[in-house]
Amino acid sequence: MPTLAEKIDLLFKTFRKPDGSQYTYQEVEEGTGKAITGAYVWKLRTGKAENPSYKVLKVLSDFFEVPVSFFFEEEVSEEYLQNLKLATQLREAGVQHIALRAGDLDEAGKRAVLEMIEYVRKAQGLQSELNDRDQK
Repeated sequence: MPTLAEKIDLLFKTFRKPDGSQYTYQEVEEGTGKAITGAYVWKLRTGKAENPSYKVLKVLSDFFEVPVSFFFEEEVSEEYLQNLKLATQLREAGVQHIALRAGDLDEAGKRAVLEMIEYVRKAQGLQSELNDRDQK
């Protein structure tokens, strides 16, 4: 079972800013309306502080847009994290619209849309997220 520090570290590594970089502790502090300090987030992430209140966990879950139950899961698989990330991304209206419009395309059409998205990502200097599974 992952520790709280490991779970918080996973959040930072999995849920990133639009440019692909990790959030800073200061950005988490500001993004939570200073409900939690960057220093305290660092302590939690490094295991130097343990046993935060439910309120702190709720603030962190709201910031990273995951259910607070994430912190109480006994197992956190890569698939679970990717499903959380997908759910977070699908909450964005534009992403929802793209997904809904592409859903009934045939495989060649879906591949073409994915290639166009990757082209735009590259043009905007964003990291490619394609892997062998996505290209099939």
